[in-house]
Amino acid sequence: MDFVMKQALGGATKDMGKMLGGDEEKDPDAAKKEEERQEALRQEEEERKAKYAKMEAEREVMRQGIRDKFLQGNHLILRSQFQI
Repeated sequence: MDFVMKQALGGATKDMGKMLGGDEEKDPDAAKKEEERQEALRQEEEERKAKYAKMEAEREVMRQGIRDKFLQGNHLILRSQFQI
């Protein structure tokens, strides 16, 4: 019966102590790794923001071109309508 239980649980019994708040293995470089991870996240966020700021600037240029074209066309139409 013990064999069946061990097979059913697999390797979970080895980590059971850790899951219950037992001794955890301490990584001496954990603080350094966490700091590097946080720096990488900050850098990725800055790159993402720069990318979207550039895209929004390009969109605004396109919008302004459409506005200019629309106003120029409407200006000519309005001028012709009100000339007698």
